Amino acid sequence: MEILKVSNLKKVYGKKIIFTALNNISFNIDEGEFVGIMGPSGSGKTT
Repeated sequence: MEILKVSNLKKVYGKKIIFTALNNISFNIDEGEFVGIMGPSGSGKTT
């Protein structure tokens, strides 16, 4: 059973200089699945 569905997620930072962090990201998380987010310190994993 699907408990989270993300479709076409986009995240852009900046005003004068635009940085696209995520573009067209889609995924599903099903009941019972474990998900981890990995990245270097300071990369914005909790943002």
